[in-house]
Amino acid sequence: HYSHPLKICQCREPLTSFPLPVKLILDKTGSDAGTNRYERTEHTMILSCQNVGKAFHEKQIFKNCSFHIEDHEKAAIVGINGAGKTTLLRILTGELEADEGIVVWGKDVSFGYLPQNAQVEGEKTIYDEVLEAKKEVLLLEEEIRSCELQMKQVSGTDLDSLMEKYTRLTHRFEQMDGYSCRSEVTGVLKGLGFTEEEFSKQVSTLSGGQKTRVALGRLLLTRPDLIILDEPTNHLDMNSIAWLETWLANYQGAVLIVSHDRYFLDRIATKIIELDGGRAGVFSGSYSDYAVKKEQIRSAQMRAWLNQQQEIKHQEAVIEKLRSFNREKSIRRAESREKMLQKMEVLEKPAEVRDD
Repeated sequence: HYSHPLKICQCREPLTSFPLPVKLILDKTGSDAGTNRYERTEHTMILSCQNVGKAFHEKQIFKNCSFHIEDHEKAAIVGINGAGKTTLLRILTGELEADEGIVVWGKDVSFGYLPQNAQVEGEKTIYDEVLEAKKEVLLLEEEIRSCELQMKQVSGTDLDSLMEKYTRLTHRFEQMDGYSCRSEVTGVLKGLGFTEEEFSKQVSTLSGGQKTRVALGRLLLTRPDLIILDEPTNHLDMNSIAWLETWLANYQGAVLIVSHDRYFLDRIATKIIELDGGRAGVFSGSYSDYAVKKEQIRSAQMRAWLNQQQEIKHQEAVIEKLRSFNREKSIRRAESREKMLQKMEVLEKPAEVRDD
């Protein structure tokens, strides 16, 4: 029921490499064969991208792209238009196959992916569509109500058995914050700019931007281990963007975002993954920290390039002067310098800073 559907998945396959960091617990014999267990420590890798590359029609988009996401981490992918940000997200979520490299997910890690302009479809109301994210809680609530009715009609051991079941169900319901389920839906919808009067509107009557907001609300309420969002602020007003910033910053799971809104990223991200010139660079800290570090790197690269260009011009002038003497010794010296220039690894001029 989605065009450009949001994706909610759980990875059942085990990690093909150890989580980082990890503690290997040996069995009683001291051997690491057999029943090994991996104990999640404070920061555990839930997603690893290793030397991933992708090209379209022989045009290389990126190559040797490597980074990892830990649980609870808030990361952003940045880069100019055409750098491959959405392509990379589609590879991570399995929508697109990489030409090289591997993507490794932790076992039982769940993720939710909202592509650009994802839209829900169907005849449900806005409220019921978003409430669908709490389907497990709603089914549990129905089971509790059924149990309550049955308890009124039985006695003795049957009643004792039902009481035990009822206790288990209500405990699970409390663990899943079942009592706040509906108020949570209301809070998310209001945060995304819907009024209570709009809750009863059918999804089919909404604009494209409104449908995207409904899809975003439903995804947030599924609360996966990793939320992946591609340009989530496109259809939000300033109040809704501020609400989403706070919601994501306080979210207990991990978040991976693509956005051109640097102010939005600055309030959320603690790691920046930059796609630049077909390569991926990883920077710790906020977007502002990244911008400062990036400018420092660019300034150093520009100085190195200017110095090398100056040296090349100097050597070319010396070579030209030596050849002008038209003597065998001078010509040999000129040829020696030419060979030295040919072996020089010429630096690329750093790209101009762009704001898109």
